Amino acid sequence: MLVLLMFFYYTWNLPKPEKFTETPFIQSTKIYDRTGKVLLYDIFGEEKREIVSFEKISQNLKNAVIASEDARFYQHMGIDFEGILRAILVDLKLGEKSQGGSTITQQLIRSVYLTNQKSIARKVREVVLSIELEQKYSKDQIFDWYLNKVPFGSNTYGAEAAAQTYFSKPASDLTIAESALLTAILPAPSYYSPYGLHKAELLQKKDVVIDKMRQQGFITEEQLKTAKSEKL
Repeated sequence: MLVLLMFFYYTWNLPKPEKFTETPFIQSTKIYDRTGKVLLYDIFGEEKREIVSFEKISQNLKNAVIASEDARFYQHMGIDFEGILRAILVDLKLGEKSQGGSTITQQLIRSVYLTNQKSIARKVREVVLSIELEQKYSKDQIFDWYLNKVPFGSNTYGAEAAAQTYFSKPASDLTIAESALLTAILPAPSYYSPYGLHKAELLQKKDVVIDKMRQQGFITEEQLKTAKSEKL
């Protein structure tokens, strides 16, 4: 009875899934020349972002994020209990907390509605909202929001802004290696920023993401070797 009361206490005022589309994603203001083709200024505040459609994001980046962040994204219903158990077992084996266990849906919910504060209340709300969001929207729609929302360091948010900022190309043209590097930034955008003090660690982590892409069958052995040798 006490557990039930606590559950209602933590979740009674949660936002409804159908209200998710009412939460705007901040975008940069772009000023072009009279032809509409030459970008003159890209004005942004705390978040540099350009929202693009799901189809305009490289499949390489989608595969890299799935392989690294949530391998069972298209199988679970918002919460990956197998992933959580696996993370706990790895943590116990290593004797330290190294594995996450949060799904892409949970990460999206956390970035839009909640904070990174670790508490029972936040976790309960996160789980409930994640399940509700998955019941309301398709996997591709949720993944689309995630890729346009998440931070990639240096005030850069979303796949398109990250591709343009770090590689001067649209997100649709990202290579396997570039996609792996952007994915490697996600767990700690400030720490792994290519402009920061941990670039060597970032490049090592990039190779780990490429290994995971191979393990998940997204790339061949030849593609793995090519991606790891690509100079970024």
